[in-house]
Amino acid sequence: MGELKGPSWSFGVALCGGCLLLCGCSSLTFPIKGTPASSISPSLRPERKSDLVRIDISRLSQPSPTAYRLDEGDVIGLFVETVLPFRKASEPPIAPPVVFPDASILRPAIGTPLAVASGGIITVPGAGLVSVKGLTFDEAAARIHAAYISRQMLDADSEVPSVTLISPRQIQVLVVREDTGGDGGGALRGNDREASGGPVLLEAYKNDVLNALMATGGLPGLRAKNEVRIYRRRTVEQSHLVTMDDLEITGMLYADGSSGHTSFQPSSDEWIDGPDKIIPLRKRRGEMIQLTAEDVILEEGDIVYVSNRDTEVFYTAGLLPPGEHLLPRDYDIDVFEAMSIAGYSYGASGSGGGLIGSVTVPPTQLFIFRDLGGGRETTIEVDLGTAIHCHSERLLIRPGDKLLLRHSRCEESTNLGMFTFFTYGLQQLFRN
Repeated sequence: MGELKGPSWSFGVALCGGCLLLCGCSSLTFPIKGTPASSISPSLRPERKSDLVRIDISRLSQPSPTAYRLDEGDVIGLFVETVLPFRKASEPPIAPPVVFPDASILRPAIGTPLAVASGGIITVPGAGLVSVKGLTFDEAAARIHAAYISRQMLDADSEVPSVTLISPRQIQVLVVREDTGGDGGGALRGNDREASGGPVLLEAYKNDVLNALMATGGLPGLRAKNEVRIYRRRTVEQSHLVTMDDLEITGMLYADGSSGHTSFQPSSDEWIDGPDKIIPLRKRRGEMIQLTAEDVILEEGDIVYVSNRDTEVFYTAGLLPPGEHLLPRDYDIDVFEAMSIAGYSYGASGSGGGLIGSVTVPPTQLFIFRDLGGGRETTIEVDLGTAIHCHSERLLIRPGDKLLLRHSRCEESTNLGMFTFFTYGLQQLFRN
């Protein structure tokens, strides 16, 4: 077959160029308009995480009490000379029973175990019912002593009974954690980790947020949001409570022929997505956090919820390796760092889109599709060549951002020309 010359050679080059344009030159065939990164409004720029610092974690615990106050659920040890345990005056002294609490840092207790019942009442052998609610050990001992004196079982100058703590009362709370398990990399989903937590028993004066977290694995990990949500028991109970009046109203609706698809709704939906307290774990430098002891103290039935960050992701497409990537929790990343997390590097061949094989001129046109809420979205254009030298072009990535990397029209044309030259031009040069 004869050698292609003149118009035939030009036609072949044009035909190949046309095929390349149709196959991969997306900026020429699918133009995208975006706002330059340097011109976007401040509202489109995310708040810097680097400006936030961790709060003093001691504020998650309640202040140490000056003295232990007895209440329902406590178990005390009571020793009364010659009375409890009973012995006759003529008999030798009896060593009081000693109780070593299991799995506790409490000191050994002395005396007969007595449980503090409802209302702070204890049943004292020989003295009847005695209220010790809100009393210290010394105050409880003095009241028990007075009860025995009133029954003429002890003299006024007799030795005061000994009251010690065998077992402190416990408060049960529910801790729900979604921040453990998984490796924190790749495309994350809501079911790729094991949630920890469950019912937790906290001793009196340790029934606070910090102790609840430490009992279930420590402070929230990197997979969790920088906050702790507290749902109080009263809110949950009120939300599920159905009164007779509510049932009567519902029955009247059905009797009137009204549709029953709404049947009965709680009087308040606050318990669904509005916790009683949200405690932030990070704050702006110099910012004062309004956090009182009542905010961190947990009562029976309260719920402590640590949610995951699976929605704090960004997406990559185009010449970037496609995928879903979790954003770091405590520091910011810009467009270059996001590309690195996605696994992109300049000069990589076969990265998809554009020209066949390796690319001579790397792409510099990056589009960020950013959600504005309410179903609205804006497109931001970042010139990576300019961003290397201009900090204002290095946008910080926000949750939900979609990054699309491709060649600009100039880059597409340059790559096409270079491809055509090295493929056909050199061939003709060597032939001639």
